[in-house]
Amino acid sequence: MTPVVAKVLPSEKERFFEATEQIGTTPSNAIRMFIAAFNKAGTFPFEIGVNGVLGRTVIGDE
Repeated sequence: MTPVVAKVLPSEKERFFEATEQIGTTPSNAIRMFIAAFNKAGTFPFEIGVNGVLGRTVIGDE
């Protein structure tokens, strides 16, 4: 295995860790699942656009 590194805002990291805990997985496992889904689809495994994921504004969202 090899590490994947990404810089995120502290608030984003905290929300991510809380969300993965709520669904019963780890942050590392969630990232592995995302990478596997991305590779299988050959692109983002969800709709992306100006409004972000699920219609939420992502830029500046905290």
